[in-house]
Amino acid sequence: EIAKQLGVANILEGSVQKAADQVRVNVQLINAQTDSHLWADTYDRKLTDVFGVESEIAKGIAESLQAKLTVREEQALAVKPTNNPEAYDAYLRGLSLDARSDSSSEAAGFYERAVQLDPNFALAWARLSREQASLYEGLADTTPPTRRDAAKSALENAQRLKPNSPETLLALGYYQYWVLGDYGLAKTTFKEVSKLLPGNSEIPAALGHLTQTGGHVDESIAYFEQ
Repeated sequence: EIAKQLGVANILEGSVQKAADQVRVNVQLINAQTDSHLWADTYDRKLTDVFGVESEIAKGIAESLQAKLTVREEQALAVKPTNNPEAYDAYLRGLSLDARSDSSSEAAGFYERAVQLDPNFALAWARLSREQASLYEGLADTTPPTRRDAAKSALENAQRLKPNSPETLLALGYYQYWVLGDYGLAKTTFKEVSKLLPGNSEIPAALGHLTQTGGHVDESIAYFEQ
């Protein structure tokens, strides 16, 4: 039923168990048509190796499906977003809160903690910029430093560390949209990111909101349908 709704042939199912500094990851790849296992494995690692586990799982799935990873995908798998497990934990907690529309301020706190623990954590800087930009757009903030300045500063850090990453460009698009109010510039940026992340539903949603705000209703509907 899930595969039918998603329009996919295979489903990846997994669970993660954590105890102290140990983590166990159980993963199974299932053929949805036959409900049979194509591949399954269990990984027991220290938390410091969690990024290596991600890479191993992705390569194992690719091999089981006889899929060839592109050079870009191989490079992406090899990159660790941070070497600090505590910073990554804070980042993931922020992402979890991001899923709730009324938790932006709390999520921003976790992203701030992540970049305090690892000032070179570009992904967390990009997310922090987005969060501050969202809070600036949604609230009248009179306390120094302003959300506007905080969003700009976090964006500049992300651009310094990873200027061309999709996450940094997304943060730039939201800054142009929510803080600068430059819909044309934001639209150009989001379209640029869509080439890097063709399967990402967040980008057409952002373009839908942006064009709706700009008064282009028909164009907005097309983006939301996409």
